[in-house]
Amino acid sequence: MKTPWRDTLSPGERVGYSGVGENAVAPARMARFLPACFVLYVLCVVPASALGFGAAPQAPSADVTKLLHDAQEALGRNDFAAAADALKQVVAAQPTITAAWFNLGYAYTGLHKQQEAVAAYRKAVALDPSLFEARLNLGILLMQSNNPQSALEDLEKAATLKPDHVRAQLYYGRALAQTGQPERAEKQYLIVLRLDPKLAIAAYDLGQLYLQQKRYQEAQGQFQKASESDPALSQAQLGLALAFEGLKDEVNAIAHFELYLAAHPDDLETRFHLARLYLAQGKNDQAYEGLVAVYRAKPETPGLAAALGDVSAALKKFPDSEKFYRQALLAAPADADLHRAVGQALLEEEKLAEAESEFRTALKANPQSREAAQGLATSLYLQKRYPEAIPLLEALARAPDPPAILIFALASSYDNLHVLEKALDNYERFLLLSKGQSPDHEWQATQRVKLLRHQLRK
Repeated sequence: MKTPWRDTLSPGERVGYSGVGENAVAPARMARFLPACFVLYVLCVVPASALGFGAAPQAPSADVTKLLHDAQEALGRNDFAAAADALKQVVAAQPTITAAWFNLGYAYTGLHKQQEAVAAYRKAVALDPSLFEARLNLGILLMQSNNPQSALEDLEKAATLKPDHVRAQLYYGRALAQTGQPERAEKQYLIVLRLDPKLAIAAYDLGQLYLQQKRYQEAQGQFQKASESDPALSQAQLGLALAFEGLKDEVNAIAHFELYLAAHPDDLETRFHLARLYLAQGKNDQAYEGLVAVYRAKPETPGLAAALGDVSAALKKFPDSEKFYRQALLAAPADADLHRAVGQALLEEEKLAEAESEFRTALKANPQSREAAQGLATSLYLQKRYPEAIPLLEALARAPDPPAILIFALASSYDNLHVLEKALDNYERFLLLSKGQSPDHEWQATQRVKLLRHQLRK
């Protein structure tokens, strides 16, 4: 799977946390939230001296006062375009009103104009470097723009200005994590969890950090806490699945992947990954079902056709297996193992000449492939081309731990060519190796040993 992380959680949405409830701002700075929990100043029509921004600001003109009032009403009804138009006129007339710049940034955020929002928030910060809400909103916006390095300064300042503000501390931890500072990020997440031990998203983020460091046991603990604190946080199930997989506990990993996919049935990447786990566990029916679901939605998924070939072969659906392997070959025509796999499917379908061709192609691409050599030897043996099969079988028989059935094929090849002593030697070797693995072949070998010994005594 590609990187598993899907950091799509908005903490405010997921755990019902307002983000600025503690250390509440003054009444003239009442909070309002977009999905990312940005803060809004309410622009009341008050004397400029009461706004508290900057030193000795110019008193608003009647036009500016009306514009501020219009902007406030527009923001109240989430008409961000109208608010932005009014606020742009305000800052053009009086560029030192910090609250106007701040709320212009908020309006631009509502319009999904991130660059303009960042610029407006930076104006607010330049006018009042200690304005916590501007630092926090700017930092969050830069994080959402995948620019954590630029967000660091503002989020660090916000976290310093309000050490007990959970959301500020959380986003600062995220910025540290995303700028390659895992030790500092870990300390920051632990600060958040001390402030709010039940904050599921903080435990989840810490679990992600541990997972990236392959600290699977600790990751499992944090994802478990996140899941218990917020059962609706389905991504915690994905985290648990990956942590258990890292701990080589495939049974629990599968269980949590299933829980996650129950909430996210369209996550094809994870469904594909789970199907591969099913296949590794021998749960071929479940693997096939999952892979087919992915195939129907996105047949071009890399590796999918080959996986379907594998599971079809395991279910003895050899025509399907051949079809999927051939489809996989279209994307990787020089892949030696795919040619070998096609050959194996053809062998099972008794298309011996075609199987031979695929095995030869596989060996040309990878002369060291023992499996391809064994497939070629088998196809030649089944075509009764014993003189061609024997050199391959002899070479394979000299390798460490050869399959017993290969020794039987070698014995049978010599037997059919009436090379009786070598046939007898290899039948006896087969019986020593097989030990109940192939009862039918063992019975045949036993009978041939008796007859060959009798013939050789003559």
